[in-house]
Amino acid sequence: MSTRPVSVTIDEQLYAYAQGEVEAGRAKSVSAVVNAALARRAEADRAADAAVLAAVEAVLEDPDASARMERMTAHLLSQREQAERQAAGD
Repeated sequence: MSTRPVSVTIDEQLYAYAQGEVEAGRAKSVSAVVNAALARRAEADRAADAAVLAAVEAVLEDPDASARMERMTAHLLSQREQAERQAAGD
């Protein structure tokens, strides 16, 4: 795996945490702490995206679920329009 040097600005308390991890021997460097955090975030994002796609596919494969989603969407849009009309009238 290749690496790329970058400059980032992080909150002071996060830097202190990362530095503490290094001093405690739980990380090789502040960069290693940042890399681990980004790797966890990337994995969580990929898992969330996969879950959403699986849910969408399940709904699309089930005509009853698709119809329910269409009704729910129409209802929510109607509520939003009503709220916007009320806000404009106030």
